[in-house]
Amino acid sequence: MLKNLVITKQVMAYWFVLALGLVAIAAKYKYNGLVFGFDYGIYQPDGKYYTYMVLDFINNDPKQSAQSVVNWYEAHAYKGNIFQISDLVPETSPIYQYISHRVLYPILSIPFVYLIGIPGMIVIPAISFLCVLLFIQKISNNYNLTYMGVCIGIILSTSPTVIRWMIWNGTDALLAGLFSYVALLLYNLQTKPDQRYFQILTLVFLTAATRFSLVFWAAIAAVMYFNRKKFLAVIIFVFSGLCSLPALFSTLGVSILPAEKDQATLEKISNIPLSFIRVVSIDIAQLAVLDRLFLIYLVVGLFISIFYFKNIVSKYFIAILLAGYLLGAVNGTLGVNFRYQMPAIPFCAWSILASWPLIQNRLKTYSFLRPHIKV
Repeated sequence: MLKNLVITKQVMAYWFVLALGLVAIAAKYKYNGLVFGFDYGIYQPDGKYYTYMVLDFINNDPKQSAQSVVNWYEAHAYKGNIFQISDLVPETSPIYQYISHRVLYPILSIPFVYLIGIPGMIVIPAISFLCVLLFIQKISNNYNLTYMGVCIGIILSTSPTVIRWMIWNGTDALLAGLFSYVALLLYNLQTKPDQRYFQILTLVFLTAATRFSLVFWAAIAAVMYFNRKKFLAVIIFVFSGLCSLPALFSTLGVSILPAEKDQATLEKISNIPLSFIRVVSIDIAQLAVLDRLFLIYLVVGLFISIFYFKNIVSKYFIAILLAGYLLGAVNGTLGVNFRYQMPAIPFCAWSILASWPLIQNRLKTYSFLRPHIKV
């Protein structure tokens, strides 16, 4: 009887966070635009390239596809919405060659765009966002912390930062969704160590086809290597490096602080630590102004991870968070509040959930928190 009640509670939690996610998606679709000069629209500047890819897959007519994107953005986008056909067509686009390897999101979007047009570009990000919520809830249920998973779902569903990068025609949501599944697989790896290798390597390939993710896999591999999983760590690192070769070959020369065009490569590399500090500082400042609850969620997760650093889950979260900020520092783009760190979101949740029983046990050691028995 008790077991049935627990199962019912967990199933209801899945439905609740799913409903939360659907409401958040509908709200973003209905109400979006510029907020304090930031683009919270569902069709953002970077998304025009992926939209063009999908239309070109369907139409097999570069000029017609590019013109459709130009017209759509002029009518429905808010920032960077005026551009030319030449900005999209591979032969003349200055950007296309750098993202041409990011094919997974466009390929998955083809049936939805074919059926409902350009608004179909939002379907895969929306599904990815729901997957993030459901995978976090799954991990919560595994720790028998169902209500805490619901609370995390509420935080993420009401976060303007999370919704900004989850519900738009870009790759960030898909990458976060895939890494949410990575977190779930790594959780299962602790109990079934020999049954997850193929799935993890499949995700390495899929994330590489989404956007550059070598830094995140290198972070995961590093944690594994120093926690008695050396063979799997080496396999992941090597395979992720091979899968990232298209991205490295196409962007290596321009990806390091691209705004500093006049500096030599070695000078750019020496400026990365300063760029790292700037990116972190501006991210914290923006979240403190625009999204305090989400900032608290991240700070709590970080402090718990530092305090319980011996826990491998804490190491995963800190490593992936640092990897995201390193990627942001190398790119040098300021003021994109937590965009490059989105894969860290499920690992933050996992770290909090995994450490919570330890926190409860520690609290029980304080006499004033224990129930007193009167004789």
